[in-house]
Amino acid sequence: MVERPDFEWSVSPQLEAMYEKHVQEAFTAVDGEPLAVWRLSSVMGDQARLFKWRTGAPDAGTDALLANLRLASRAGAALFRIALAEPGTEAEVTVAGRALRYRARRDEETGAGSWQAAVSLALITGAREDLAPLVLTGPAFSLPDKGAFDAYREALHTYLKGTDPEQAVQRALQQAEQSKDWGFPMPPVVLLSQLVEGDEESFNLALADALEAHRDHYRVADRADAPDAAVDLDILALACHARRRGWAVRVESPYLPQVVLEAAEPF
Repeated sequence: MVERPDFEWSVSPQLEAMYEKHVQEAFTAVDGEPLAVWRLSSVMGDQARLFKWRTGAPDAGTDALLANLRLASRAGAALFRIALAEPGTEAEVTVAGRALRYRARRDEETGAGSWQAAVSLALITGAREDLAPLVLTGPAFSLPDKGAFDAYREALHTYLKGTDPEQAVQRALQQAEQSKDWGFPMPPVVLLSQLVEGDEESFNLALADALEAHRDHYRVADRADAPDAAVDLDILALACHARRRGWAVRVESPYLPQVVLEAAEPF
């Protein structure tokens, strides 16, 4: 069991209304013109944020929580389907049952950070159609990945492609070791390494360690008020993926919402 500090969060009707307005703006064409890609990116971020808030709110509804996840995952996948199209052309994608047209582009909206977030959401929901464009692209598809944890993203992409990821994982482990004192949360590199090695027991030990490190980071100063304090999408994604591989996740924690884990049924 990895405990989580108590939160006193709630999702206000005003916030929900604002995010719903963002959804409508992202999905509603004006004068037949292609929609703005940046609004699709905004929907992914909004819905992921709502999910995090709801995991920390005692009165959060299960249906709403899962709906936030699904919409965020589909919006993230759509971003990278658009990126696969030739820049300047029109790309058609389907999100929440709606056929939508966007002008294809490759920029920061489909950069490494967005790719990592979209992959985590797709692994949590288990939607293979959402994961497909992310495997076909990768973190450096639109722009060079110059982020602090580019090695983790490279290792994750290599793993998802089904090619030999061991060398990439070793580089990610080295980078993580060098960056322990950088002052911002690290991705779950050790957790990923245990997936690569196929070690279920060590995976569960690494999962507990990763959640404890996440908790320790968000206990400092005003970090506890951030929605990221409630759940780490990267950690939750790998836990859900492990369950779909048929592994038992033996760690119990509010950081791993039971309703989400239970939905991650083995293939």
